[in-house]
Amino acid sequence: MNRLFRRGGWRIWPAVAALTLLFTGCSSGSSEEVRLSIASEKVETKRDDKPILRILSGNAEDRGNVETFEQMYGVNIEWISMNGSNSQDILAALDSSNPPDLIEFDYSLIRDLVDYDIFESLDLAPYDAKSVINSYFPGIDLSYFRSLDRQHVVFMPQILHANVTYYRADVMKEYGYPDDPEELGRYMESPERWLAMAKKLALKGKRIMQKPTDLLQVLDMSYGFFNNDGSFTRNATEFVSAIAIAKQSNKLGLPLGATIWEASGQEAIRNGELVMFTNGEWGDPHLQNWAQDSYRLWRTTRLPLNQYAIITGWVTAIPKESGNKDLAWKFSTFQLQRRDGYLKSLKISKWYDRLNEIRRTPLDAAASAIWDKELGWRINTDTSSDQIASTIESNIMSQLADRLELMSPLNARR
Repeated sequence: MNRLFRRGGWRIWPAVAALTLLFTGCSSGSSEEVRLSIASEKVETKRDDKPILRILSGNAEDRGNVETFEQMYGVNIEWISMNGSNSQDILAALDSSNPPDLIEFDYSLIRDLVDYDIFESLDLAPYDAKSVINSYFPGIDLSYFRSLDRQHVVFMPQILHANVTYYRADVMKEYGYPDDPEELGRYMESPERWLAMAKKLALKGKRIMQKPTDLLQVLDMSYGFFNNDGSFTRNATEFVSAIAIAKQSNKLGLPLGATIWEASGQEAIRNGELVMFTNGEWGDPHLQNWAQDSYRLWRTTRLPLNQYAIITGWVTAIPKESGNKDLAWKFSTFQLQRRDGYLKSLKISKWYDRLNEIRRTPLDAAASAIWDKELGWRINTDTSSDQIASTIESNIMSQLADRLELMSPLNARR
């Protein structure tokens, strides 16, 4: 019997078909094939009288703590590796005859899973998610981890990484800009100052932009697409200003024209042409590899436009079908205790209370595809930035109208 269903009184759907027909593209294989694939990766279950905790995880590093937990709690852990960590594997596993007790998956998958009413409400007894989250991620807005109707916390953060700005401190100082991280962060709060800096440095053969839409990508990570009332978020002044900068920088040829993940972008870092970019705070090893001769000259600060954003992370969730919910909760909090020192070492640990409230929805992927496609060519036109924002809003709201209507009963809830 299929146990997966969506919130708000929506009709019951087969797990993978729901994801396929309603919110995403076609799956590359059947749910049965996915279930068989997952089952084949199980570690051998120990044959004794101890309870078994089944964990489905895409984070291989956390498997290193299994033995310690087993000894502490007198339990055997059946670890199921989820290679690639995709939502279809998770849904297939949950719809199987023997669903996992705990799931650990990439933070980015929240938007694909948030509309399924399949996870425990961790802010209700016997759990205590609110106080636990506040202990390890003090001041963070719980909107990142709530169900689609925003009634309960259903995702438990395990690791969160900030998106940050990497910059050549010596180049900033040479051309009269702040080289201190805090001072530069304050300086870049102004889009006008940021654009003026991009223009001046470009005249000197230095680039602080990879693509014309760099500032829009910064905003993209700290905003969702839909407000709590179902309205569109990206017609705000910040987006109109960033679109104007994208248009102007494109016209003036300010961007490098390549990203840091391309060979030409990495060469630009090595030869001193690209002197600023954004990346995850885990990016130091990459930078050290790309810029072996100048690595010591690089520093990091917060994002431009006074933005703070999560770029990557891991979360856990306890399925309602779990047969060992108590042990699943204990393992989730056990993992947080084990990595407490690491969490405190991250840059984002000082910025949790500065993150925007955000609403993730299962329509974000579709809205993002329309947004990116429209921006890609509209910034090359003579259309004003506010008209571009308005037109894209109209296109997104009209193209997704039917699916937005399905979400409308949830929009009034707080």
